[in-house]
Amino acid sequence: MYFSGQGKLFIASRLSSGLPGPLRFLGNVPELKIGLKTEKLEHKESTSGQRLTDLSLITGKSSSIEFPLEDFSQDNLALALFGNKSSIAASTVTAEVMPTAAVGDYLRLRYGKVSAVVVKDSAGTPATLTLGTDYSINSADHGSIKILNLGAFTQPFKVDYSYALQANVGMFQAAVVDRWLRFEGLNTANELKPVLVELYKVSLDPLSELALIGDGLTKLTLSGAALYDDLKVGDAVLGQFGRVVDLS
Repeated sequence: MYFSGQGKLFIASRLSSGLPGPLRFLGNVPELKIGLKTEKLEHKESTSGQRLTDLSLITGKSSSIEFPLEDFSQDNLALALFGNKSSIAASTVTAEVMPTAAVGDYLRLRYGKVSAVVVKDSAGTPATLTLGTDYSINSADHGSIKILNLGAFTQPFKVDYSYALQANVGMFQAAVVDRWLRFEGLNTANELKPVLVELYKVSLDPLSELALIGDGLTKLTLSGAALYDDLKVGDAVLGQFGRVVDLS
């Protein structure tokens, strides 16, 4: 029987019971690889004069996993970046202080998706800079302005603006937790017969690289280890790392 797989990959937090919490579909996953590895102690005899290996003893077993995510959702970004997702509610900012700038410099506002931008200087009676003459909006979405003219203005400049609702993911904010992975697969080489793969205790590493400029689609490639589950010792059906089930 040949195998060529496609299907859906789900992830959940592993509960203290060893069972998965609510599962989340990870979106399109073009590859899914599970690696198995053994560590061996090899002994060589010392009587023949040829130092022949007469014993190979397995001293350790481990399993790894690797899969790229193509869905750039907030949940997947948080998973890949060990981050927390949050919403930034729409609001206004008054007199956000800018660093000292020269003509041609770009200044970053704290928030993006800005509107109603007003730039003033720091004089006793603040003067208002003119849009299009003294500064321009470089990107309202990204929240940046460009200084066009310093005139006789007193720095630092201060900016009033409004901003809209935004989604945010902060890096390295979340605690590391064990995951449960479930692959609901189809064998495309055998009439789309179903196959199930489950890994009970997976420790994922953070994303090793986030490629932001390129010609192709960026993938969030995750890897980690499938760990021994001590809650399934002696279970002949489930095994202790994971299982592959032919559902055809």
